[in-house]
Amino acid sequence: MKRDFLIVFSMFLTLTVSYFMNTPSIELDMQNVRTVTVKTGDTVWGLASQYTNDHIDVREMVHAVSTLNKLDETANLEPGRTLKIPTVKTKNAKLFTEYLAQNE
Repeated sequence: MKRDFLIVFSMFLTLTVSYFMNTPSIELDMQNVRTVTVKTGDTVWGLASQYTNDHIDVREMVHAVSTLNKLDETANLEPGRTLKIPTVKTKNAKLFTEYLAQNE
C-alpha cells in the first residue's frame, strides 16, 4: 500500500513539475513599448483592453499604461496626445531535461 502511494505520488510530482517547466510565462515588457496617438473618446481602460490579451489582466495593463505615461487611471485623455503602451512578452519555458542539463 505504501509502495503504491509512493509510485502515484512520484508520478503526480513529475507531471506537476514538467507542466510548470513547459508553461511559458507571459508578462508586460515595459522597455519595448508601442506609441499610440489618442483619438476622441479614448480612455486609458479602452486602450489597455485593446492592447492586452487573454493572458494579461486588463487592470495590470491599465496600471502599466498609467505608470509609463504618469497618468491617473481615470484621467481624461486629450486627442492628439501620444501614449506609450507596453508590449506583451512571452518567455519560452525550458524543457525539464534542458533545465536539468543546464544546472548540473
